[in-house]
Amino acid sequence: MRSIALAVLLLTACGPQPEAGPRFPIELFVSAGLLMEISGFQLSVVTKGTTLDCVTVQKTCIKDQVDPTRFVKLKDAAGKDVQSVTFPIALVAGSPNTQDVTLRDVPLGKDLALIVEAVSREATPTLAGSSCNYLKDISAGTNTAVQARIEVLSPHAACDPRH
Repeated sequence: MRSIALAVLLLTACGPQPEAGPRFPIELFVSAGLLMEISGFQLSVVTKGTTLDCVTVQKTCIKDQVDPTRFVKLKDAAGKDVQSVTFPIALVAGSPNTQDVTLRDVPLGKDLALIVEAVSREATPTLAGSSCNYLKDISAGTNTAVQARIEVLSPHAACDPRH
């Protein structure tokens, strides 16, 4: 099955004043088959990004691969500090389908990795696929767009990325 662009996920990392905070769009590409298997995505940013082997990272949950202190603290919808943010699929029909998501208070930093994990629809969720991208730095203003291609895991990894 060929992979096609089905979703564009726009993440805006912003502080209290949106104009002053860092911004980075993420273009998320998911195969048609995988899109039917997943309930949402989990996004994590970790430090020492260049020390990660992205091919290896995509085979199992990131939480099982790096020390918890390496996760950059993100804010969830309630404003609570978390190591990863989970977003249910809520696509808006179009060509391509889109979904807008906003992250707040993402700190500036260098040598980071952005991990997007696809959470399966199974009764006991598993890792259905993932993407790993190096971020040289997140600076004030608009940063370079990240093209995240979700690589399908067949079979799915037995870990639950949400915990």
